[in-house]
Amino acid sequence: MRALAAYRKAFRFLFRHQLGWFLWFPTLITVLVFFGGFSLTSWATKSISDGIDVWINTIDWLPDWASVIQDVVYWVLWIVMRIILYFIFAFFGGTIILIMMTPILTWLSELVAQKMNKDVPPFSITQFIRDITRAAGLAIRNGMLQGVLSLGCFLIGFIPLIGAVAPFLLFIVNGYFYGYNFMDYSLERRLFTVRESNQYVWSHRFSALSLGAPFAFWMVIPFIGPMTAGYLSIFSTVAATIEVERLEERAPTHQSVHA
Repeated sequence: MRALAAYRKAFRFLFRHQLGWFLWFPTLITVLVFFGGFSLTSWATKSISDGIDVWINTIDWLPDWASVIQDVVYWVLWIVMRIILYFIFAFFGGTIILIMMTPILTWLSELVAQKMNKDVPPFSITQFIRDITRAAGLAIRNGMLQGVLSLGCFLIGFIPLIGAVAPFLLFIVNGYFYGYNFMDYSLERRLFTVRESNQYVWSHRFSALSLGAPFAFWMVIPFIGPMTAGYLSIFSTVAATIEVERLEERAPTHQSVHA
């Protein structure tokens, strides 16, 4: 409950400390992601459709129906490609957004810690690049694990009786891994290794689940969720930073070599 309460604190914190301008970054990232996605599906639709058109034109007994069939094939492909795009964003949209926003969220977490008067190492471009590379790699790794476990939950859904728990398992898996990613922006600043981050987040798994649950819930809202996930990631990162700092005040677990 304290982790969930951190979201309320995050909203106030962001604007009280004049960090609201970070909300401009998700706008740019969202436009890039969706423009890129629709551009890619349009290109794939046209490429496949052109290939089928060439094949149809080689069939001698279809001269009168060729243009009609070509139009039908094009629009069927158009619909199918966009359905595929929707499912890609539904299952992996959160991970895609987090990977693209890694530099922004890493920077934001550091600024939040500074505003909280925590010990933050002096800025180093070399260390910053290492941090965002590590965070992006961890987001990809977590995204793959999340995808595999989500597929497992989906398959469990087909098992009579037991399948009833599949949606809850899926929500828990997504919430945990999203929360893990948000917490790790604070852990990488303390120079945690990936193994240490795994152990830390698992030992605070209920906090991770609580921090990732709002993001996981938001992502299942059709169209709106994936399109606006970047904005929520800003508040999630602030909330996670506040929560990790609270946990570290209560029981420090790692001494940063920057200190």
